Amino acid sequence: TQLGQLDHMSSSFDLSSNFLSSTIPTQLGQLDQISVRFLLENNKLTGSIPTEIGNLENMAYVYKVSKNALSSTIPTELGKVTKMYSIFSLSSNALSSS
Repeated sequence: TQLGQLDHMSSSFDLSSNFLSSTIPTQLGQLDQISVRFLLENNKLTGSIPTEIGNLENMAYVYKVSKNALSSTIPTELGKVTKMYSIFSLSSNALSSS
């Protein structure tokens, strides 16, 4: 996917409520400059959360991947997103912890 080529994006990434029905592309982890909003909520995304999403270390405000059909375990790499102090939501999926 070409989404990973958006490497100069520094504020928000919002594809919520678009009826997307695929897996989350691993290339989204290359958007490591995003610091305000990363929204993929309210779609029909399946599969797991890619470990590369842990590269979004600058994310501080809103991270929402809720209301999808994601399954598998929550990747431990999300623990690298240490600047997060606002909303972090994975709700309404079928995720489990390892």
